[in-house]
Amino acid sequence: MALRDDLYGDVKSMLTTRCGVEESQVTEETELFDHLGLDSLDLIGMAQALQHKYTVRLDNEAIAEIHTVGDILAFVLNQMA
Repeated sequence: MALRDDLYGDVKSMLTTRCGVEESQVTEETELFDHLGLDSLDLIGMAQALQHKYTVRLDNEAIAEIHTVGDILAFVLNQMA
């Protein structure tokens, strides 16, 4: 559970920096594009940072399936399992 919490904290931190929102506004249900206004380049940048830190592979197909914060968490955790 600590890994999940660390990952969630990292994702929230990335999103608050990129989007200028408060951490309290970022939940697992938060829509990356509709609620936070991310674009595909923002998501690719996040994917690269997560790949580096968590040693996972987020290819273009995987990135296309990510729409929420929860999607990011689930994908990274599944890759690590």
